[in-house]
Amino acid sequence: MKIFIYKRTHKHDPDENGVFGNEDCMGRLRNGNYDAVIGIGGLAPWAEDIDIKGKINWVGLDPKRIPYPKYRGDLIVFSHFALYEERGKDIKQNYPYLYKFIYKNNCGFVKTSDFPKSVQNELDQIIKSVQKCPPSKLYNNPKTTTCKKTPKHKKTCNKKC
Repeated sequence: MKIFIYKRTHKHDPDENGVFGNEDCMGRLRNGNYDAVIGIGGLAPWAEDIDIKGKINWVGLDPKRIPYPKYRGDLIVFSHFALYEERGKDIKQNYPYLYKFIYKNNCGFVKTSDFPKSVQNELDQIIKSVQKCPPSKLYNNPKTTTCKKTPKHKKTCNKKC
């Protein structure tokens, strides 16, 4: 499973409806090929959003795209979505290997299916915890697509790849 993990600086993207990109956060990176997204609070968030710092903020599984040409990337919705924001689990305390992997390596984001085993075990726990969560509100919208092919292909794609 390819997982996209990124550090967040603020709340409200995704929104409470489960739409990732509603404020164009992560721009073109949203259009990448991945099976799950985990948004974690960065260690230097915006002052008004300091309460997301170092926590699991949200998780989305099985992404679908909603084309939105006004933004740098598509809007993304999920078959399973959980928004925690400031109520999320503290990463350092609950997922120490993930904490070290993300914060000590000073990476802003990572998209891979090749995590160290200790990190993968913690990611599996996080993914499993949301597998029974409901979908984003727009997930079953007919304008969404699961096409994960190249941007050039997606422009002409009329089916769900």
